[in-house]
Amino acid sequence: MNDIVMPALMREWELLQKAVVPPLLELDHRRPPRTWSIGCVEDAVAVAVAYEHAHHSDAAPGDIEFEEIELYVALAPQLSGEVGFRLADLRFVPFDSQEAYFIRQDRRWVADEVIAERVLLGDPPAPVDLVTLRPGAADGEIGLDEILERLVPGGHLLVIGTTPGSRAVSDGMEPVEATGAGTVYRKPRRAGSGRATARSQAAAPVQPVPAEPLETVAHRRTQEELVQSHLRLARSLARRFAHHGEPTDDLEQVAMLALVKAAKRFDPGRDTRFATYATSSILGELKRHFRDKTWMLRVPRSVQETYLSVKQARDELTHTLGASPTVQAIAAHLGTTEAAVLDAMRAGDNFWPASLDARNANTPNADLPMEDDSLDQTLDRLQVRRLLPGLDDREQLVLKRLYFEDCTQREVAAELGVSQMQVSRLLARALSKLRS
Repeated sequence: MNDIVMPALMREWELLQKAVVPPLLELDHRRPPRTWSIGCVEDAVAVAVAYEHAHHSDAAPGDIEFEEIELYVALAPQLSGEVGFRLADLRFVPFDSQEAYFIRQDRRWVADEVIAERVLLGDPPAPVDLVTLRPGAADGEIGLDEILERLVPGGHLLVIGTTPGSRAVSDGMEPVEATGAGTVYRKPRRAGSGRATARSQAAAPVQPVPAEPLETVAHRRTQEELVQSHLRLARSLARRFAHHGEPTDDLEQVAMLALVKAAKRFDPGRDTRFATYATSSILGELKRHFRDKTWMLRVPRSVQETYLSVKQARDELTHTLGASPTVQAIAAHLGTTEAAVLDAMRAGDNFWPASLDARNANTPNADLPMEDDSLDQTLDRLQVRRLLPGLDDREQLVLKRLYFEDCTQREVAAELGVSQMQVSRLLARALSKLRS
């Protein structure tokens, strides 16, 4: 989360305790309260901390057990980056809750794992009891009508900052509390429905459960730490392929992307170190890059992979034997046939297509196309013709004799009746004028 959109909701501790948390505490807890923060991860963390503080305001930090609550955050491009608070945000939070729910990290305060693991990045699978909405957040993929529809009857909407589309928000919504930080609205219950209970809320239309498991703030934080701590590994693996004809910057970009993907897929529950898993993923991505992106002519994928293996084996055997290995030695080293090695080597010859200007061995006497420099010479002549009138007669004569008639300085000096040194000075002065 960048500094421009740092949240003010944590600073509105009194509003949270007075108008936001109490409706969540009053719910019939046959199911956990469900919240949805749109536009800011920190808003979900602020609600979670305020909710926990209201439950455990009299408990010692060591005796706190996290209450069940479901906290969802609408995914958006601006949600990328580290989630954190400044000390100025936390000074409104009671000291005991600061100690219980926040830890210091990289000059910021981040939510403790017990809260971060419950902040789910994604849309809620069912109607929610509370929505926190940032200005402009409803202008994206999630419209205001959809937001209000996902809110249960009797649920609350906290519009933070300047009210986006105040007329649209106020239609059918009951204002509950308004401060400089924002306004809390309540969605009216249907006529004759009485007090909404968990049973009636559960009967509301349920949205489809996302096919992919929702990512948590804690999971994202762990991914970022894994990526940052293994950047050198990715660069070193990319440099292994630096002499294979691809720019180093491109290879490092491929390696970095593979590192990010590995961090997202890594399962710490398996008995494998992340460095081992990441190395395999990065090398595989680099080889796929060479296989799919760098061949100018398409050959079968199996042949491409064999070519890379042959190339590596040839380098290793050359270092070991002190001489270029034979086809038989390469085949034995790779455990394949000589025919497969020969096919791969022939395919390698087609990695870059031969130039159309190259002489064909089958027709050595064939005429080759020649480069024509006459166009460049014509342009140069036109430019010189345009600049020559700016020189005096002797300077023009010197340039004409030396550059267009192939005379020597001695011959020009004899024609002008001056010394060779004076001709050299005239030439230097003329060229200086042309350059300026």
